[in-house]
Parts: sequence; structure tokens; C-alpha cells
Amino acid sequence: MVITVCMLILSKITMFSKVFVLLVSINLCLTVSEVSADASPTVGKKTGLPIPRFVSLKSDKVNLRRGPSLDYKIDWVYKRKHLPLMIVGEFGHWRKVTDFEGYTGWVYKDLLSGARYIIVNRKETLLRNKAGFNSLGKAILKREVIGKLINCEGLWCFIKIKNLRGYVLADHIWGISFDKRH
Repeated sequence: MVITVCMLILSKITMFSKVFVLLVSINLCLTVSEVSADASPTVGKKTGLPIPRFVSLKSDKVNLRRGPSLDYKIDWVYKRKHLPLMIVGEFGHWRKVTDFEGYTGWVYKDLLSGARYIIVNRKETLLRNKAGFNSLGKAILKREVIGKLINCEGLWCFIKIKNLRGYVLADHIWGISFDKRH
């Protein structure tokens, strides 16, 4: 029935209109397939791991360079072991990273660890005993405090800072994926 109606409509349309409708249909199909391809996760050509992904610094002194080689100028020197970074690109043995303040550059891969850490991105946030707004606080965490990420569920992440373990609001930290909360 639907095919018959379409054939009837097409027989009444001029040749120019048919070509126009065909071109619009092809364009629409290409656009939909392009959007679908963009929705799939990107993986690094060198590692096959997802991009973006979170990592942390292995040492207290790591250079952030303008490009992926020792020939490029050092723009920044990180001086905080376990600082979380987000890998946004790969080139050979180099990883393009972004930090929690939005600075981007290149770091040699051996200076990065897959260990997951977070950094507090608010002026202050409360470390709580349990995941919930009614839970008692254990400590007030200041901006730029770094902690080990243990797990995230929903609005809350379970973290460890030195000898303290507790829950913090996911929105108050940087170093987690908000689509999957890990």
C-alpha cells in the first residue's frame, strides 16, 4: 500500500524534482551515518585504548611540551605525582593530554600511569562517610587536593586520600568520565 502511494506520488513529480529528492535523501543518509560514526568511541592508533581516557603522573616532575618530541619547547612542568590528566591524542610514544585547568600539551608515555586519581575542582567539598547528602562529613577537601579513585556510582565517588576513605560528589572532582562515572 505504502509503495503504491509512493509510486503514484513519484509519477506526478517532474524529473528535476525526482533528482532533487534523490540528492536530499542521499545527503540525509550520509549525515546520519556520519553522526553514528562520531557517536562511536575513538580509540588510539598506537594503543587501541579509548580516547579520551584518564591517567595520572608517575613522578613529581613531568614536562608538558608543545609537540610530540624532545625537540619541542617545554610549556609547563608538573610537580605533583598522581596528578590526573586526560589523554586526548596519541603520536608514537607521546600522549597529548589535558589537565583539569584546560592546559593541553604532550607528555612522554612512560611518565604516565593507568592508575586513576582525581583532583578536587571546587573551592571546598565535603568527604562523607556514606554516599548521600545526609551522611556525616569526615573532612573538608580544598581545591586541588588529589585522591585515589576507587569507584563511582551515580552522583558519588568513593575515594582515598592518605589514610582517609570516603564519598565525594562526582561534580566536585575532575578525573572521571561523566557518561560512565568511572
